[in-house]
Amino acid sequence: MLRATHISHSYDTTQAVRDCTLTVDVAQRVAIIGPSGCGKSTLLRIIAGLESGHTGHVWYHDRDITRLPAHQRGIGLMFQEHALFPHMTVSANVAYGLHGQAKLAIRARVHQLLDLMGITHLADRLPEQLSGGERQRVALARSLAPKPALLLLDEPFAALDRIRRDFLLDELPALLEHERVAAIYVTHDALEACRFAEQIVVMRNGAIIRQDTPQQVYQAPQSAFVATLLGMRTPLAVQPHAIGCQTAFGVIPITPPGADVRLLIHPEAGIPLGTQPQILLEGRVVATTFRPPWWRLTLQSLDKHATLECDVALPQPPLSGELYEVAVRLQAMSFVADDV
Repeated sequence: MLRATHISHSYDTTQAVRDCTLTVDVAQRVAIIGPSGCGKSTLLRIIAGLESGHTGHVWYHDRDITRLPAHQRGIGLMFQEHALFPHMTVSANVAYGLHGQAKLAIRARVHQLLDLMGITHLADRLPEQLSGGERQRVALARSLAPKPALLLLDEPFAALDRIRRDFLLDELPALLEHERVAAIYVTHDALEACRFAEQIVVMRNGAIIRQDTPQQVYQAPQSAFVATLLGMRTPLAVQPHAIGCQTAFGVIPITPPGADVRLLIHPEAGIPLGTQPQILLEGRVVATTFRPPWWRLTLQSLDKHATLECDVALPQPPLSGELYEVAVRLQAMSFVADDV
């Protein structure tokens, strides 16, 4: 449905986007993640038609829309700044993109969306009378009103508190599926992206370096950069050993696939799973955090050169400064490229 091919873009001497190619299928949810300044919002704005001067092409429904202005592309947009018209009611804001249609059709579409969003009771209110979460619902309804096949979202819920953000994020996939709308969702929050998307696109220094399902990106990050982007501790440095590899926490009986790799131990490695084999690693407890239903321990190696985060099923955590042995599953470890 959408193909952005070989997109590059620069601001003066800074190359913001480097030869990016992205495909989105009908009704597919894609999230673009990466650190600040990696080019994810610029790529989204190019697809939307809000940035000019780039190279490459944007195809939408097999039509080259590269040179079309944003308002002629038929793509929905939703940003962190909801930009509702302050003098218009909720109903009028939602109806804004439907001008030119029959009044009965506009009224029916607005009612349908307000009902779908659960905000029918707000129809006659002005934006200043709404909470932040309600304003974002109205903005989403307005974006969906013209029935776009594709919706672009750039950090749409970043200004909301965690409870409202989680609530809207949980509802959004079902709303998009109901409307048969594909979406590209830009966020710096990798876990938020994993909850929303069917495909994760990882950007770094303007380039797309990874595209896969959320499960695959999390379980096999392939690089230390992606692992840390997902909120995991920097993977452990390794040295070859007769029975595997040497780490700051001891010998791990897994053989590295080559040089310039690190060992990633997923936090959930400390939770037993069936008969999966485990080994004991020892470190000094430097922090404990309760993440229901587990305790997450941060262990420091005895040489103080590395740290490790591990979830454990304990009624109470060990004390800070205490030496602690944790059993970790070998199948929850993987090697990643040393690119941090």
